[in-house]
This record gives sequence, structure tokens and C-alpha cells, in this order.
Amino acid sequence: MVTNPVKVISNKGGSTVALRFAFLTALLIDPLAPGALAQPDGVVDLLYEEVLVIGGADQLKSTAGSASLIDEEQILAFDTVDINNLLRRVPGVYLRVEDGFGLRPNIGLRGATSERSQKITLMEDGVLIAPAPYSAPAAYYLPNVNRMSSVEVFKGPSAIKSGPHTVGGALNLVTPGISDERQGKLEAFAGTTNYQKYRLFYGETKGQWGYWIDGLRFGSDGFKDLDSGGDTGFVRNDLNAKVQWRTSADARFTQSLQLKLGYADEESDEAYLGLTDSDFDATPNRRYLTSELDVFESEHYQAHLFHFIDFGSDWQLTTRAYYNEFSRDWFKFDGFIGNRAPAAAVVLANPDFYTREIALLRGEADSNGSERETIDVTDFIRDFVSTGVDLRLKRKLSLAQVDHKLEFGLRYHYDTVQRKQDQQGFLVRDGGLVTDGIERPLTLSNDWETDAVAAYLADSLEIGRWNIDLGLRYEHIDGQAENRLNDLVISSTQDVFLPGIGVFYQFTDAWGFLFGVNKGFSPASPGAAQDVDPEESVNYEYGVRYSTANLQAELIGFFNDYENLLGRCRVSDPGCEVGEEFNGGEVEIAGAEFALSYTHSLSNGLTIPLSAAYNYTETAFQTTFSSSFSQWNPGFFDGVSEPVLRGDELPYTPEHQARLQVGLRGIDWGVDAAIRYISEMREVPGVGAFEAGESTKAHSIVDLSADFALRNRLRLKMIVENLFDESIIVSRRPFGARPNLPRQFKLGLTYEL
Repeated sequence: MVTNPVKVISNKGGSTVALRFAFLTALLIDPLAPGALAQPDGVVDLLYEEVLVIGGADQLKSTAGSASLIDEEQILAFDTVDINNLLRRVPGVYLRVEDGFGLRPNIGLRGATSERSQKITLMEDGVLIAPAPYSAPAAYYLPNVNRMSSVEVFKGPSAIKSGPHTVGGALNLVTPGISDERQGKLEAFAGTTNYQKYRLFYGETKGQWGYWIDGLRFGSDGFKDLDSGGDTGFVRNDLNAKVQWRTSADARFTQSLQLKLGYADEESDEAYLGLTDSDFDATPNRRYLTSELDVFESEHYQAHLFHFIDFGSDWQLTTRAYYNEFSRDWFKFDGFIGNRAPAAAVVLANPDFYTREIALLRGEADSNGSERETIDVTDFIRDFVSTGVDLRLKRKLSLAQVDHKLEFGLRYHYDTVQRKQDQQGFLVRDGGLVTDGIERPLTLSNDWETDAVAAYLADSLEIGRWNIDLGLRYEHIDGQAENRLNDLVISSTQDVFLPGIGVFYQFTDAWGFLFGVNKGFSPASPGAAQDVDPEESVNYEYGVRYSTANLQAELIGFFNDYENLLGRCRVSDPGCEVGEEFNGGEVEIAGAEFALSYTHSLSNGLTIPLSAAYNYTETAFQTTFSSSFSQWNPGFFDGVSEPVLRGDELPYTPEHQARLQVGLRGIDWGVDAAIRYISEMREVPGVGAFEAGESTKAHSIVDLSADFALRNRLRLKMIVENLFDESIIVSRRPFGARPNLPRQFKLGLTYEL
């Protein structure tokens, strides 16, 4: 049971981030072993295996929990840059599309809130990668998936080792390992809306040293048309390097030491402002004049230091020290300045009532100079730091004819977020925006930080045909939130034990059955009010798995029983302060997940790969309550306050989701076609019929891909996304109806070095 957060008013203190990171780095152990200067001879890259949480595709067949692996071939099939499209391969993943390009993913697992992926644990190479996973888990940064070698998704008891968010599950993005052989490639893609992507990857190993460098740049002019003209596109740059030293094969202890450095930036002319439904029907890719100043800029730095040592006698220790820094500045439309001005989302949902406000948004009328008709364009400035050290000790042993794989993990983590919001007023004049010249005080200035110590103990037992995974996780979280506008400092402490068990029984060589139960948890933030509880649940899963040489299939049912659902205020939620949290009470989420992968070989050497994913979901609030949190207000789009009723379904959780992909492969060519389907989806709590303006429609999207070998090392790839140019409203949040990506053509060349 989680202890209630303890709130204390105090003075701010604590050591600097630089001192913390220096201390963490000093904790790394690097004992030199005899024979360390000898040439490596067939040394296996065990460190790369350590960054895999699932442990590779082979272990999926008998793992005592629900897990999925998306490999490099699947990432490259459609040269995916939008992680939303990639994750649709996995059942049990819920996505709310926002910008069409996947720049700001909203990812949830098994019904957990998808808003900014705040309820799942995000990792890169097993290291926490969200900007501030404890202090501010809403993630405005996620590594570019196009540079990954695989993506792991795990749910239920499989998430016990990761944390802190174990309600839905975890996502691990895995960078390429360092190969014994030289590896490299050059890629160049061009497409619709001036889409361009360039990537250079090169690596090699000489003696005991290996490295790679990876440069990626991609962007587009955008597919939306701004009323006043101008850019609506984006550009992303991503530069990473990995250097590794390892011992020789005859060393007393096998060791690896790896340093990974990374830099990424983005500049995008993205906005929260959408359209009225009627304007969407006429011109779905339109953008109103009042978003003409909107621009998002960010930078991300990372330094990860990994050490692995095999002591022999089946003892292994992996140590990770990490430092991540992320800064973003989003200057964007945020509504109208007047205190009594209606929320932008409400205005867009009721254009016939708010005729004056709609005319201002479209630039069809000039502001009269009052605050109610002054456009709010706020500079949302955020600076994040996340750093820590993570030790994982493994031991294999056999007791009483039972094989055990013991694992103990210990992590110290520190993260912080500094928020500033500089509100500026603009008047609509002659089809453009001009400043009102009024200097206003900051509307928000705070500094939240968290120190967290986490430990887990896991034991994987093999007893004949039984695989049993036992796990227990402990989190101790100390948070501090300082409001710089009033010098108020609040401190909090949370302690929680999270047990879990997963069981797999190999009934025959092909058939197996699994069952699991675990305690789900998502911590309250440092600034949460005293009456706000952490998110807690008990999660169950049960299913059957079938596996042969060319066919893998599984059907898994799940049931998540929430003791308390936690809601978190974002900039787009009116009537609350950014980061403010709310209790949602008891909630039940249940469903079924089906996944299939099959390869059929023809007599002429051709193969037909087939994959399918489907999930069915039911959700229901278990209590009747009223909340000032807009996402739990059934009357939000009507501008009125209504209570959530017992039995109401959660928003942004469609009942049906499915994806089917089929291909045809030859020796030096291949084609693939994929169709994805999403059923109707509520945007506010409710039950029964789906109301227009408060839900999105069911839709299907078809993608095609083909690649051919032109020469020995040169390949041509052609991609069509959204083949039939389906135009749909994917969401009415943050402000108004938002479109999906229209039909896109891409043509690219890849040269293997």
C-alpha cells in the first residue's frame, strides 16, 4: 500500500545537478582483468544483450508475461519515423494522434492514460529517457524511432523490473549494438510536402575497441495551410555516437565498458489550435491565422555510461550511469486573455454561439482592444534534467532440481523540471497579429524535483514445463515543488511495494498457457495536493500462446482494477494549473489482445509474411463524481460542468483496434501492404451512443511499401502512406478538430557501406 504523500512547507535546498552526476559517475566500477590487452577473439557483445529488457525474440515464446518485440526489419519495412504507426503492430497500445507526424506522441498501454505517454515507463537501452519521469512524466521528448534497431513493449508483471510506472507497462527503444564487422549505410529519402530524410551510420571494431556514429536528419514543409501563409512543417536533427571497450576471450573476467553520447534538436511550426467541425469538413488541413506565430524549439543532450562484468560462476553485474538534459520553448496560441473569456476548445465546439471569437480566430474581424478579444500567445519554457545510476546483479543457480535466474536491481534517480510561462497579448489587425505592447508578469514559474531510490528482486524459475517469474519492486520517492511566484515550497514522500507473479506452462511443444498478476503504480508528482493519491491498480492477465517454426500466435485477456485513477493537468486543460493532479477514483479496464505472425514459403523461393494485431477494450468508472479536470467533464465541449457517472467509459480508449500486414518477398525484392483500423472513440466520459462533436469516427488507413535491389549494395524503396487519402478528425484536443496525415509518397535510396 502506498503511504499518503506527506506535505511539508520548507525552504528549498539540495546539491547541484553537476555534483550529483559526478558522484554517480564515480560509482562505476571498472576492474581491469588479466589478459585485458590481448586481442579479442570471438567475444560476444554481452553488454548489448543487457540493454534488452525482454531478452530477444527467442525468449518471447516462453516468457511468463505479455511482451512484444518490433525488430529492425519491421521498422525499415515502411521506413518508419512516426512511432505511432510502428506501435500499431502491438495489441494493447492506445494512441491519440495529434500532429500527423508523430512529433508529440500520446502512448498508453492497456487503457492507461495516453496523454503525453505519462503513464508508461519510457526507456532507451534500458535507461529512463523521459525528460523527468518522476517530477513531470508528460513526455515532450521521445527518441527518434528511425535510428533504433528494435523496440520492446512489455505489459503486466513484465514491467516490474522497470518502473516507476507499472500501471500499463513499459517501452524500451534499443539502439544498434557494436558489431565485430564493419557496418554502415547511407540513406536519402524525398517525398510529398517536401519530406526529406538523410541518415549516415558507420561503425567498426578494431582490437578491443569498437564504435559507431549515427547521424539522422528529417523534416517536411508540413501539410497544413496557414491562413496568412507561412510554414507549418518541421525539421529534426539527431547525432549519436557509441564507443566500447571489451576484454579478450581469455580474460579472467569478461567485461565491457561503453559510452554513448547523443544530441537531438527540433524546430517545428506546430500549434495546439485546430478547427471547428464545419471548417474541417470544408478544408481539413487549414490552420487559422491566430496560430501564425506558433513555433516549437527543443534540444536534447544525453550521456550514458554502461559497464558489464561477468565474474564467472554465473554471476553478472551491469552498471549504468546516465545523464539526460532536455530544453524546450514552445511559443503558441493559448486562447483569449480575458479572465472571463471562454476556453478555446469550447469556442471551437460551439461556433454558432461564439461567433465573435470564431471570427477573430479566422482573422475575419479585428480585435476591439479589450482583453476578451486579445489573443493569448504564451511562451511555454521548460528545462528538464534526469540523471541516475542503475545496478543490476544476476545469478544463475540450481536448487533441488529447480533452475533459478535471480536478479537484483538498485537505482538512484534524480530529475527536475523548471517551468516558466510568459504571456503576451496580440490583436487581430487586417488579417494579421500585432502585439498589444503590454508587458505582463509571468503566469507560471516553478521548480519541481524528485530524488527516488528503487530496488527490485526477481526470480525466474524453471520447473519442468513450468516457467514462474516472481518479482517485488520497492520505490521510495522524495519530491519537492517550489512556486517561484509566491516562494512556497512543498515536500512530499511516497513509499510503495509492488509485487508481481507471472506463470507460463508449456503444455505441448507448440501450446502454452500463461497467467500473471501485479500491482500497478504511477506516482503523484511533487506538486500534488495533499488529498491527491498516487495511481494504484491490481492488474491481471491470462492467455494462450502457440508457437511453431513459422507461426507464432497468442491470445491474452487482461483486467486492470484501479483503486484510484490519477489525472494530470496540461496546458490545454482549462481551469487548472499545469501539473495539478486529480483523483478519478475506482476504474475498471478489461480487454483481449490477439497477435499473430506467420511466414508461408512457396516452392519457387518466394515467401509470404503475414502479421496481425487486434485488441478489444471495455472501460468504466466505478463511482459518480464531479471534477474540475476538463478531461473528466462529460459536458466540457458544451461549456458546462457535468459529473462523471458510474459506468461511464473513459475517453480516448477505442473499443476495437486492428492492424493487418501482408507481404511478398523474393531474393532481392519485397512488397508490403498494411491496413489499420480504429473504431469510434469517445473524447469525454460517457456511455451509449457516440455524440457528434464529442467522439471520433471509425476509420481505416492503408499503407504500401516496396523495395528492390538495384545493385549489390544499393536498394530503392517506395512508400505510400494513407493510400486512399482518408481525411478524418483524429482528436479535438488540445483545441479543436485535428486532421490525420494525408496521402504521402516517399522515394528513397539506401547504400550499404
